[in-house]
Amino acid sequence: MFLKDLLFPKFCLGCGTLGTYICPKCQRLLRYLNRDTCFYCKKASLYGLTHPICLKKFNVDGVVSIFYYNNLLKKIIKNVKYRLVTEAWKDLTRMIKPESIGRIAFYKKLSRDLFLQPIPLFKTKIRERGFNQAFLIAKFFQTFLEFSISDFLVRVKETFPQAELKTKRDRYQNLRGAFKVRPEYRSALAGSNIILIDDVITTGSTAKEAGKTLKKAGANKVYVLAIAKG
Repeated sequence: MFLKDLLFPKFCLGCGTLGTYICPKCQRLLRYLNRDTCFYCKKASLYGLTHPICLKKFNVDGVVSIFYYNNLLKKIIKNVKYRLVTEAWKDLTRMIKPESIGRIAFYKKLSRDLFLQPIPLFKTKIRERGFNQAFLIAKFFQTFLEFSISDFLVRVKETFPQAELKTKRDRYQNLRGAFKVRPEYRSALAGSNIILIDDVITTGSTAKEAGKTLKKAGANKVYVLAIAKG
């Protein structure tokens, strides 16, 4: 046993068992997403691609997630984001089934020239946490997809957590104008295909706003890849 395990012991975030952040028993509570759907109409869609009839000019082109967003996954993600328990993220990635990762391999067939773009945090959030959880997730997916991680987007507006807002209008106003494309990357972005990376998609408002910003700046296709979907 390492010294840090004695000084800072791990407890399962699901049941409190000592030794790991996700014990074998609680691992079985995580539900893998087994049905991909269109981001907009919520009907079944191969690889989560947006149906042609649902695809408007600035819409995202598809969404893929690994897990359903349940109470255990909510605890894991909250501990990573707000309590800085990044080791919990490592425990989660170690237990993801290879066949679930295999689902994202279709991105390689879509294009050889895709960029992974983590959803950016506002500068004060970065200073508080010292890291962006979406960047950690992008690094994980990069080991399988082998695409470059980009820094096209910047968050220019400090927003409230979407879960705290009750109406569609409030969530829309909260994120409106939240992102901008860095001026120095506008020429590189033109015609590019992007995969937005985030931890969880619930209402999808964040991904929609980021995708719209990228497309208005000249991106060709924008997909979304997340750990969980609510």
